[in-house]
Amino acid sequence: MHNNHSQQIPDNSQKIQSTIQQFQDYFAIYESVFPYLPIKDTEKSSIEKRKDWISKLKQTEFHVAFLGSYSAGKSTIINGILGREILPEANTSTTAFPTIVKKGEKDQAFIYFMDDKAQRILYDSFITEIGHKIGKNLSNESHEPLGRHFQSIEEAIKQYETETGSSIDQQALGKSRLLVRNLTNPNSNYQGRKEIQLSELGNYVEGYEGAIYVDKIEVFVENLNIADGIVLVDLPGLGVDNKRHEEFTQDYIKEKAKAFVVCINPFNVLQGKEIEFLAEINKKNPTIIQRAFWVINQWDLPDNTHKLEAINSFNQRVGDYNFTIKEERKFQTSALNYLLLKTIAQGTINQSQKLRGHLDNLKKIGLENEPSKDQAKDLLLHHPDIVLFSQFLESLYKYLNKEAKDEFIADARKELLEIIRKLERLLKEPYHQYSQISNPQDDMKIRAVSSQSRFFIDQLKKKVKEFSQQIRTHEDSQFWKESDTHEVIRELDKKIMQIDKKELKNYLSEGLDINGHISRLPNFVTEKIKLTSSMRKKLISVVDIPFTQRLSTLLSDLQTINLSYLPEEVLKKLEDNLCERDISMRLSGLADALFYQYGDELETIGLSLKDCSGQTFSERLDQALKMYKDKLEECTKKLVKELNTNIWYSLKNHAEYLEEKLLELFNDCQDEISSQIAQTIKLDEAIASEVTKQTTITNSYEKLITLKSSIKSSLETQIPVEVEQFTR
Repeated sequence: MHNNHSQQIPDNSQKIQSTIQQFQDYFAIYESVFPYLPIKDTEKSSIEKRKDWISKLKQTEFHVAFLGSYSAGKSTIINGILGREILPEANTSTTAFPTIVKKGEKDQAFIYFMDDKAQRILYDSFITEIGHKIGKNLSNESHEPLGRHFQSIEEAIKQYETETGSSIDQQALGKSRLLVRNLTNPNSNYQGRKEIQLSELGNYVEGYEGAIYVDKIEVFVENLNIADGIVLVDLPGLGVDNKRHEEFTQDYIKEKAKAFVVCINPFNVLQGKEIEFLAEINKKNPTIIQRAFWVINQWDLPDNTHKLEAINSFNQRVGDYNFTIKEERKFQTSALNYLLLKTIAQGTINQSQKLRGHLDNLKKIGLENEPSKDQAKDLLLHHPDIVLFSQFLESLYKYLNKEAKDEFIADARKELLEIIRKLERLLKEPYHQYSQISNPQDDMKIRAVSSQSRFFIDQLKKKVKEFSQQIRTHEDSQFWKESDTHEVIRELDKKIMQIDKKELKNYLSEGLDINGHISRLPNFVTEKIKLTSSMRKKLISVVDIPFTQRLSTLLSDLQTINLSYLPEEVLKKLEDNLCERDISMRLSGLADALFYQYGDELETIGLSLKDCSGQTFSERLDQALKMYKDKLEECTKKLVKELNTNIWYSLKNHAEYLEEKLLELFNDCQDEISSQIAQTIKLDEAIASEVTKQTTITNSYEKLITLKSSIKSSLETQIPVEVEQFTR
């Protein structure tokens, strides 16, 4: 195998352009019939998100993603593919960045730093992690300055450690501190984009103090011996500490990557977050796992016993998680030894002091001394351990050359076929109905009225459902505020002060036992101040804006859709259902329920009044009134503690009741509404609209069937691509 020429992937542009056109044809059909479709939001979303395929197909780059833990040697494998030491190895998960390698006009690299928003999101993720550890919500809900918020977090941690006698892991705290420092006092060295030389890349991995702020690294290499358009992506290790980098990996796999290489450490085969992440990928998109290449790297390090254990562990994990993988895409090799021999053969080993420092590694494959160029070339072709890496390269290049782009195009067409079938199901029934019409003119009139009626009723229902949903999901549930409680108490105090004491004395003085009759005071006072009535009025007032006024707005909205289409009888029923009466009755019931238990309180208060002291009956009476007032205030405060929840449930239940009743009303009155519309609309215009609808659906359905046939044909008869063999 030779390694002197760049590889050329055959031009699939015609197939790609054809597929793009098919997507565009589909969405032209979809958009023309959309106004006439009874489509659910879930179906709409499922169809419209496939539009992303157009931009994916237009991408000229073909991304190959390298997955695995940070200790698996992904960077060394990529360096082996490149035949140069370009990417430095990350020593810890904290220095693992997304690194994107492309062909360029010259050797250069760019460090991209996170903007303030991204840093803040990362900060919040660390704070959430710390909060979980100490069992406390540490989010900045009060929106205090960031520095002050972080101080409060440090105080909460100290309190936790003092109370529990245990310390938390300092990593998340230390990273949060660095983020706060840069967010409150930005360092220009960690902003925007920074151009560096390839030789400087190592400075941004090994001990780089600004590592926490790095978003990604982009590397451009001149005279790169990979195909035009191929982009190699060294993704952050699975399970890295930086949540943003973890999300980058997930998004890249979902949105950009078209081929995958899973890199594995022989001493830690598919463990922990690594296998969990791959299992999640397999669950969502098993074709990624099926098409992936699997490389157990650093194969020169384990002895024969450990090698056997690694292979057995790999096979067991693959079986346990039901991965379907291709045997010919499994490799055990040493990327480092391949790279050492490759650079020796090319005469470039002396360009990297770090690589020269690894020459002793060749002893593990039986080489005591540094081989010559010719010896290195021969070893690349014939040494059993090194040939395995060459076989991996051959297999990867062959896949990229012949299969990968065709698979990508086929995936696009399969998803297009899926949404074609969705749209076909929606159009099939009306298409066949239109084709069986015997008297088009009469049918047009009937359909015009029916269509207008159906559309109008759907609009009415939509408004009612929106109203009900707004009430159910109302975020601010603080209907009853503390000020309302104080207002009720002040009103009750005022009423107590206005009680005719002479009348009260006469009521209590009946009988011989004065003390016993003082205990009857609560019943008399409660009757006079009309406690439940006061609460009813206040309850109704606190829901006026969040609910009662919305009832009026809903009625207005329903009328605004088209008042002339609403029969008078239907309009009266709407006005009756949406008036204040029913919610007032419901809230009155809530007030009655709240004070139902007040009867027991009255008895308790009455018994306690026996202890009232005073020289005269009037003095004892004044003390009894004060005691009653204090007890009433205490009782009222206790009753309203859960009041907001009860109010919300009352409003929610009433909104659901209204939704059910009004939807039933619209269904029951369809004939009356259709009759009203038939008397109101201009039939000529309605018929013209119906003609447009029928023509659009008929033509669109036929175009859709033709498009479906074309795509099925292209999937069933894939033309083999003639490829030029890669030479390396």
